[in-house]
Amino acid sequence: MITDKCTERVVHVTNLDKINHCSLVLMVIGADLPMDEISAMLDMEPTSVVRKGDVINRLPRMVAGEDEWVYAHELESPQGRDEIMKGILEKIRRSKEGLEKVKQFGEVRLRLRVQSDYAQMAYCLMPETLSDLAGIGLPLDISSISWGEIGM
Repeated sequence: MITDKCTERVVHVTNLDKINHCSLVLMVIGADLPMDEISAMLDMEPTSVVRKGDVINRLPRMVAGEDEWVYAHELESPQGRDEIMKGILEKIRRSKEGLEKVKQFGEVRLRLRVQSDYAQMAYCLMPETLSDLAGIGLPLDISSISWGEIGM
C-alpha cells in the first residue's frame, strides 16, 4: 500500500535514508551569458558560474561546451517533505518574470541531483512539490548517481 509519506516497503527498497548528496539546481545554459544581468533579472546570486572552455573534470579531462549560470542548494529530506526545496521553489516562483526574460540568453532548467553509495535509491517528490514544479514551468532533469553497493 502506498501512502503520501512513502511506505516502509518503498523506503526499504529505495534506500531513502542512504542518500549521500541531494541538491536542487536552477541552471541557465548558453553562449556568452551575461552573468551579472542574469543575476539581476532573477534577483539571485549564482552559487557557481562556468565559462565555455573551463575544465569541469580532470580525469577524464572534460571542458565546458557552453557557459552555465548555476544556483544550487543542498536538500535535506529525500522522503519528500523538504523545507529547503519548498523555499527554493518559492524563490524561483517569485522570479518568474525574470525567468521569462532570462530565456532570451539560453536554456533555463531545473535539475534534481541525487547521489548515493547504495543501489536502488530514489528521491520522493510529494504531490504539492510536483504541483509547485509544474507551476514554475521549467523542464526538470533528474540526475541519479549510484555506486551500486548493496546493503540495508
